[in-house]
Amino acid sequence: MVQTIAGAGTMTRAAQALFLSQSALSQQLKEIETRLQTPLFYRTRKKMLLTPMGRKILDTADRVIRVMEDTEADIARMVSGETGELKVGTQCIFCYRWLPKVMGAFQEKFPNVELEIGNSVNALQELEKGIYNLVISVLPEIGGNISTTALFRDEMFAILGPDLPLAQKSRLEFIDFKKENFISIRSRSQNRFYQKHLKPNGIHPKRFMVVEDPSAMMEMTAAGFGIAMAPGWAIQSQVNAGRIRALSITRPGMYLTWQAVFLKDNASLVFLQEFVRLISRSGIAALPIPINVDDGL
Repeated sequence: MVQTIAGAGTMTRAAQALFLSQSALSQQLKEIETRLQTPLFYRTRKKMLLTPMGRKILDTADRVIRVMEDTEADIARMVSGETGELKVGTQCIFCYRWLPKVMGAFQEKFPNVELEIGNSVNALQELEKGIYNLVISVLPEIGGNISTTALFRDEMFAILGPDLPLAQKSRLEFIDFKKENFISIRSRSQNRFYQKHLKPNGIHPKRFMVVEDPSAMMEMTAAGFGIAMAPGWAIQSQVNAGRIRALSITRPGMYLTWQAVFLKDNASLVFLQEFVRLISRSGIAALPIPINVDDGL
């Protein structure tokens, strides 16, 4: 309003520009001046002239308008995928085997979008706090503002050294985990297989060993230190080389459906949806994604 009055020079022309009556505009200006306890214009016969306080208000309004215009332009570029920031968290350490390929394809399409990758522990909290825009999770936290997209499905195998007696079995049962050390990338409290299947059945491995590096976990398994778990696509080369054995767990097997989890508020981001699409089309796992299936893990 102040900007329009200053530009028009008279209340009559300013009221016409704002589609208001002159009396309504005069009342609005009076209310503002009363609240600020200072006049914003010198009233002359021919023109409305800004007072020093009015000039300060106008300068501030100009800055705010420019910031708003820049913000709108930035949002438009982000929605269109031209610029922005995508922070991706993953709850699967093995995902780092294929993430670089997906990241490379993504950066070719969106060179001006900043891409960050990190490890996720609690998807819902991290999304709500803005730590990540997208989390790759096998346990999508369902909430009012949460959206999920199925990415791929794979089988989790028990892996162990070929010289262990259990390696001669065709598959493992839960009770078999009581006979050996259990090597895990995550801690006992964060290992879902242990918390969901072993602990409730009173099955406790001889020793619970946390090895956060997947390669180190693989080496310890191959050397016969215990049993670990890994998706089939992550261990195929080691199995083919005869360094480890990969056995299904129970007759149905243990399957995981990996999800892209993100806030509904971010669903319109073009580059987020493209990152999800690149993962889905990367051919990580060949198993079809079932509908309404409760995965074993």
